[in-house]
Formats: sequence, C-alpha cells, structure tokens
Amino acid sequence: MRASGRTPLHVEPEPVTDVLGWLDGRVSADFDPAAGRGWELSFARTTDGGAVLSLVAAHAIADGAALLDAVVRADGGTPVPVAERDGLIPTVLDDLADGGRQLRTAVRWAVNRQRGEKSSPPTRPVPPQAPEGWRVPHVVVECGSDELARTAAAHGGSVNSLFVAALSRIAAAAGCAGDVVPAALPVSGREPGDARANSTRIAVAGLDRSVLEEQDLAEVKAECKRAYQRLAASSSAAQPLALLQMLPDAVVRRLPPPPAATVLASNVGRLPGELCGAPVRSASATAHYPGAGPEEVATIGDGVTGWLSDSGERSTISVCGLAPGRISGVEELRELVVAELASWGVVVRAW
Repeated sequence: MRASGRTPLHVEPEPVTDVLGWLDGRVSADFDPAAGRGWELSFARTTDGGAVLSLVAAHAIADGAALLDAVVRADGGTPVPVAERDGLIPTVLDDLADGGRQLRTAVRWAVNRQRGEKSSPPTRPVPPQAPEGWRVPHVVVECGSDELARTAAAHGGSVNSLFVAALSRIAAAAGCAGDVVPAALPVSGREPGDARANSTRIAVAGLDRSVLEEQDLAEVKAECKRAYQRLAASSSAAQPLALLQMLPDAVVRRLPPPPAATVLASNVGRLPGELCGAPVRSASATAHYPGAGPEEVATIGDGVTGWLSDSGERSTISVCGLAPGRISGVEELRELVVAELASWGVVVRAW
C-alpha cells in the first residue's frame, strides 16, 4: 500500500567522527508501520569532509532487496509500482483477501512442517552467562572488491562462498558450532516491478567443520548450491517463516521449531556506485536488533549474522554477534572478523 505521508529527513547538526556509532544510533525501536512510521532517512557530514546517509526501515515493510530497490528508485526518480486505492471499502476488502491468502500459506507451511518432522532437532550446549548490560555487537569492515574476488578464486570458490565460509568459521571460533555448521542463506524472490514488502526465502546449508578448516571453497560452494536446489524443490520449505507470526501463539507452540541456523549470510549484492551525482565510497547493509537484551537474543539463535555488499571498488561485510556469553562485545567480535579475513589473506579496514 502506498504510504499516506512522508517522514522528514533527519539532518545531524554537527559533523560525526564515529560513523558506525552514528549509524547504530539511528536505529529506532519506535517504528510503527500501522501508524505511518515505518522508515527514516538521515544525513550527516563527517569530520574528514565526507558525508554519510542512513536509511532504516522496519522489516515488516521491507526486506533487503526492497530497501535496495527503494534506494535505486529514489536516486532515479522512479516511483514504486503500487496502484492507488479506490476508497475505504475496496481497500478493506483487498486487505482481507491478501491477509487470507497469506494465512492459508502460513497454515500450509505449518501443516507440512508438522507432517515432515521426524525427530527433535539437536540441542546446543547452553552458552555461558552474558556480561551485564550486554547488547548485540555490530562491526563493519571493508576491503577491495577485486582483492576479495581474487582470494575467493584462489581457494576454488566465489565471493559468496568465501563470505559464507568466513562467517561459519567465525561462529566456530566463538564456540557456537558443532561438527556441522548450519548456515541460512537468504534468497530473494523479487522480480522486476515487484512491490511486495518481503519476498525472501531461506535456504539452509550444512557446512562440515573439516571443510571449513581446510578453507575448501569448492565444497562450500557446492553445498550452498545443493541448499538452493533443496529450497527450489520443496514447496513447504519455500514459505517465508515470517508468516508464522500470523498464527496464534497456542498453535505455534505446538509446531516443530523452524530449522535453526548458527550463521545467516545475506549477500545483498551491488549497490549504486553513486547517489544524486555523488560517488559512493562504501555502502553497508545490516539487520539490527535495537534494545534486544541477552534473553531475547538467545531466542533468535546462538551464532553470527552477516551482510555482504558491493559498491564497486569496495566490498563491505557487516557482522552482528548473536551469541550472548560467547561474544562479549564489539572489540571481541571485531578481532574475530579481522583475524578470520586475514587468515584468507584479505586485509580489511574496520569502520
């Protein structure tokens, strides 16, 4: 549905030195899409003479591909192909029909999960207690895109397989993984002119620790390909897990849990090389967890999540540590990320 109003641009009054700290500070837990507040655009100048732009949105109204599409459309002045509504009654009927379709999808997924569940998923060791005041640590590093591609090719794989392997090895180094590291691989189902808020499906690859220790990207790439093929072949697995939120809590509690993953590796892809005529030096994408404490994060998983984006000459890797008690904070996570990429021969600069 087309938004009824506009959210004003936030302009930071003073130049910022800590860009990542400023970006993290722009994340808001006060979004309420139903009340018209679902996104925010912010701008700040930096003390080195540059500038930084932040676009934050509630996940309910946009997945990563939709946000990227919004940036490209805004820069090109191309409106989103969403038709205007014709009055209150057609709008309500259309929303009810759409809600019914999504609910049926969620129920079919739940029934298929119930029928297909053969055994309980393996449990992980309980992590140690998180330090007081723990919040999800977030780090961003960048490197040359060509360097990353050369390194991946030298190890028999692609940039994406190197990204997945590096995150999996980080999770293993933090003590989050067993002999096999389950890695969630978001797959966009968005097509040209697609105005859906969320079109992402999740493929799950099982990466053997021995393969990761050998840095065998050919096998990592092959397992990722098998995961994509399994997703394409399974109608039940292809349903977006977010639709489970539409089911009553009493129903969800009786269902087998969705497939757990220690790693989420989201390859956002190529972002615009320039915006409004100005060159983009670096671009980073991240899913944040504002205000989430260790107890809430523990329900999400015990591992790391990461996003890879490319703005031309530079590639950016953004990582969040969803491992209370295993990854104590930003400094420890930064050390893990920098050391892991250095083990592949990739030199990075941390934001």
